Amino acid sequence: MDFETLLIEAPAEGVALIRLNRPRQYNALNSTLLTELGSALDQFEQDDAIRAVIITGSEKAFAAGADIAEMVGISGEEMLAMVEASTGWRALSTFSKPTVCAVSGMALGGGFELALQCDILLASTGAKFALPEINLGVIPGAGGTQRVARIIGKSLAMEMVMNGRSMLAEEALQRGIVSRVIEPGKIEAETIELAKQLAGRAPLAVRAGKACVNKAINTTLEEGLKLERETFIPLFDTDDAKNMMAAFLNKSKE
Repeated sequence: MDFETLLIEAPAEGVALIRLNRPRQYNALNSTLLTELGSALDQFEQDDAIRAVIITGSEKAFAAGADIAEMVGISGEEMLAMVEASTGWRALSTFSKPTVCAVSGMALGGGFELALQCDILLASTGAKFALPEINLGVIPGAGGTQRVARIIGKSLAMEMVMNGRSMLAEEALQRGIVSRVIEPGKIEAETIELAKQLAGRAPLAVRAGKACVNKAINTTLEEGLKLERETFIPLFDTDDAKNMMAAFLNKSKE
C-alpha cells in the first residue's frame, strides 16, 4: 500500500499503523492526505486480518492543522466541495475497528479534530492541543466544536474555540481528552502494545463496545441503553463468548 502523504506499517500481528508523512508542512492536512487516509481506512475495514489501527505523526508534529495554502482565496462552497471529496473524515468516523491515536508535538486545528475522532488518544509529554481557527477568521469545521465541548464542558470549550486557548498534554489528561501521557521516547512502543491488546480481544465484542460508547456520547441515555441491550444479548451466541467463558470456568477449577 503506497501513498504520497502516508506511511503504512505493520508493527504487530493484527495491527496497522498509519503515519502522517508531510514533514516539511508539519503534517498539515491537505486534500491528498485526507483522501489517502480514507482509502487506507477503507482497505483496513475490509481486511479481517487487521483488528486495530494506530494513527500517528512525527515527534515534532502529529498534525499542525489544515493546509492553509489550499484554503486561501476559495469560497465557502469550494471549501465544502473539497471537504466532501476528502474521504478521510468520513472513513474515520464510520470505522468499526478500534483506533488509537499517538500524539507528539503539535495537534492543532484539523490535526486536533483528527485525533479527537480516534477511540483512544495517547500523548507524549509536552504535546500541544489547540483549535486556533479563530486566528484565521473561521471556526473548526471537522467536529472540533462538538467533540471538545462534550469532553471538557462549555466554558473551556468556548475559550478554546473563541479565543484559541491551547493546552499541553498534562492538562489534556486532567480534562479527559487523552487517556495517558507518556515520555516521548516510549510513546510509540506503548501505543503499539495497547493496539496489540485490542487486536487480541474478541473482535465482535470490541466493535460492539465501541459502538455503544460512541452512542453514549452522541445520544440520550435511553437510546444508549437500548443499543447496549440490543448489542449485549447476541454476543452470547458467538463462538468467542462460548469458548472464552468455558475457558474461564475450566481455569477457575484448576
